[in-house]
Amino acid sequence: MGESGDTINKILEIEWAMFQKVKSATPASCQTSPDKFQKIRSSIFETWSVRMLRSYLKDLKIAFAKGRNLLTLKYTRMDDLIPPLNLNPLIDEIVLIETEWQEEIRNLYPAVYSRLGRSMDPSKDGSYFAVYLKCELETYSNNTIELYYRHVKQAWKKRRNLSLESLLELMKKGGYSDLAQAENNFQKIR
Repeated sequence: MGESGDTINKILEIEWAMFQKVKSATPASCQTSPDKFQKIRSSIFETWSVRMLRSYLKDLKIAFAKGRNLLTLKYTRMDDLIPPLNLNPLIDEIVLIETEWQEEIRNLYPAVYSRLGRSMDPSKDGSYFAVYLKCELETYSNNTIELYYRHVKQAWKKRRNLSLESLLELMKKGGYSDLAQAENNFQKIR
């Protein structure tokens, strides 16, 4: 499995334990399905560098040791019940890049996006992609945010869409060979 896979598994274990305690105004569909949660989150983490994974795992361990639940904080922010947790300006830069990537996915694979993507229509709750991502990033340490920013900025400069890569991994875990096959299938069941 390698260091990446081992680190991802440790992250997922801690995140799942935290996620089970989240009480949100907008509960996530994967909150009652550990398999679905694992597939979704691991597909994202598989696009991360080992340094990012290590840094985020450290964030989780520190929070856990202090009795802080990062996922509860994320959902509480999404529900706008607490003020921002981290005002690092790189968060907004990351959100801009990833929102652009989401738009690309929505344009290329509209049926897949309508079934699996978060809304791109501005709202103040976690159903809106930018709010969801921003609230998650606010729970990260500045070190993790810095590594995350460098990673997405480098990918963006190379015209790589990491969100598209994550989605492809998720679709493969769902039994599809590629995104075109998933799009074709989702168009049929609309």
